[in-house]
Amino acid sequence: MEIGIIYSGEFGRRFVSNLAYPDSCPHFGACGIDECDHCKSYDLSSSIVFARELEEPSTYGVYIEEPERIVGEVECEVLVAINLHPDIIAELPEFADVKCLIVPVEHPAWLSVGLREQVRRKCEEAGIEFYAPKPFCASNTPLADLGFGKPEFRVRMDGNVVEQVEVVRSDPCGNAYYVARRMRGYEILDVGEFWKDIHQHQCAYPCLASMERDAEIREAPFHLAGYVMVYQFSKACGVDAESFVPEHMKKFVLDSV
Repeated sequence: MEIGIIYSGEFGRRFVSNLAYPDSCPHFGACGIDECDHCKSYDLSSSIVFARELEEPSTYGVYIEEPERIVGEVECEVLVAINLHPDIIAELPEFADVKCLIVPVEHPAWLSVGLREQVRRKCEEAGIEFYAPKPFCASNTPLADLGFGKPEFRVRMDGNVVEQVEVVRSDPCGNAYYVARRMRGYEILDVGEFWKDIHQHQCAYPCLASMERDAEIREAPFHLAGYVMVYQFSKACGVDAESFVPEHMKKFVLDSV
């Protein structure tokens, strides 16, 4: 799979680093350099054909007349477009030579519902697969084949103790590996405390999804990311966490692929 990445901002830098240089995660405030045990054994740098950083969207003004001049030539199988100006996102299906376009929505401002549907229609007309996960870890895209998407764990329990944890699929920022490490050896005495501790470890990585309320999901993407992580890790431990997820969030947490 040939991956192209065009991004701006901290989440984009985290995403690129996690895929191409996973040993960099201690520098993002996770385990810490002295504690790093190099638990991420992958290296996808050979799959990344380009990683292009642009300025923050606000620096380009309200309108961009010729987005392709700013972006440059785009040719790859899967393009991940992170936190880009709306005019760039709107035109990508027209000038990018790609088979799949992924536009993650860590912040409501990154992709409005109206723009998302406009891009979806353009992609359908151009024969391009289109994904707009909100946030990136809430559902799967073709990157799931490489081990990134909605987090999934394989856990071996010894009674009520989390004896061993394997990350089957990590969220794209790499947070699942940190949760797996911190929860190893955990004794489940109270399910409420268990859920709280999973979420606290997720926040400590830290999660970069926005705390700003999103009208479509009725909460912040940060909260949805938390529900997904707690539910997925609990499921791997044999603990039913459906009651942890608010009713209005269940369709995003339980039903997404």
